Amino acid sequence: MKLNLGIIGRKKRIKKINETAKIYFKDIEIVNVLIDKIPDVTEFSKMIRSYEEYLDGIIFTGPVLYNLLINAMIPKIPWDYIHRDYSQLLSTFLKAILTHQKNIFNISIDSFDIDTILRVYDEIGIEKEQLNIFVAKQSLYDDDFFSYLKSFHEKNFYENKVSCCITGLSMVYDYLQSKGIPCFTLDPTVDVIKQTLNRFKLRNEANINKNSQIVVLSIEIDLANEYSLISENEYKIMFEKMKVSEYIYLFAQKIQGAVVEVGIRGFLIFCTKKILERETNDLQKLDLLKTISENTLNTISVGIGYGITAREAKYGANLGMQRAKKEGGHKAFVVYNGKNYVGPITSEKNKNDQQEILIDETFHNIANETKLSINTIFKLHCIREQNKKNCFTPKELAEHFGVTLRSMNRILKKLENKGYAKVVGKRVMSSAGRPSRIVKISF
Repeated sequence: MKLNLGIIGRKKRIKKINETAKIYFKDIEIVNVLIDKIPDVTEFSKMIRSYEEYLDGIIFTGPVLYNLLINAMIPKIPWDYIHRDYSQLLSTFLKAILTHQKNIFNISIDSFDIDTILRVYDEIGIEKEQLNIFVAKQSLYDDDFFSYLKSFHEKNFYENKVSCCITGLSMVYDYLQSKGIPCFTLDPTVDVIKQTLNRFKLRNEANINKNSQIVVLSIEIDLANEYSLISENEYKIMFEKMKVSEYIYLFAQKIQGAVVEVGIRGFLIFCTKKILERETNDLQKLDLLKTISENTLNTISVGIGYGITAREAKYGANLGMQRAKKEGGHKAFVVYNGKNYVGPITSEKNKNDQQEILIDETFHNIANETKLSINTIFKLHCIREQNKKNCFTPKELAEHFGVTLRSMNRILKKLENKGYAKVVGKRVMSSAGRPSRIVKISF
């Protein structure tokens, strides 16, 4: 059966998607919709709605148009967009070097986080210390996003900080080109296009199956550390919750789920089994955990409940979330039939296995650097794990460790000198007396 797929975006990228589909996806019939500039949302929504009447799905050539529309209307058919991955960045680097002889040690770049960028450099043998790169940090959801990116790249080039600019947005690329600034777009590779089209086909199959099993995700924002200044600032608590909410809603869109907010810190996402398991690699990892911990000051506990009815799935999801909270948060548990637990699921596959392999080596290295015994290092690690926190006053550590405050201060001084402990604040522990330091243990 032929699948009718709409491709919406710039001409150059539409052409490449068509060429890829013609070779690898004979069962997909493509309808092209060319968009050269950011359209009026109201008129654009009406146009998309008319296409939905006879299409099986829509793929946008990038995230800008997708996010513009997804916040203005509810899709009747599956939507997706061409996602970015490090292969696009690697391809762009090669193009800059081989075709245009540009120095990629000094660049201005958007659309990728610093960790991904450094990983690509590392793969081609370039160390972090050799680089002078400028990474745009503003969010796609900010009102002045495009203006910010234009001035960001323009300023870096005219101040002679960079040899060229790399952008994932065609509008920014066109602007920089008009100014005569050397720049490159992050064009999708054939593999990225194939992955997107395959994902569309799988999603279409999931939607056709009217008897798809119901799955519910119960999510709760973990409580802030007791020493955190955030816990004393109501405005900051709500601001951070809004940031977490943004990532949860984006994740829900990705799995085609419906979100219900529960209380101050809770969320429920209702979705189908096939889509969730496809997006989480059969529940081997849950990237939402990593996304929130890296981009906000919070972590979350997640329960995933399966059931024949929505009520049964919700019950299991809440049980799984409570289990994740009891085990320290920042993880997920799956619950089948309201009683069978599977987990924990983390953001990275086999993360615990890798930690067990490296743990002794880590303690030895820290002990050698700080000139403390490995038993001291290990005991501090155990205190941190048992208390499920990494910030303590010296007095608290001394009591847990069983030594005098003076001895503990000497231990902390050695750790601070090597960067394994640092003072992150002060707090008055009693009505009288000097404030006590709050020390963060970083291993």
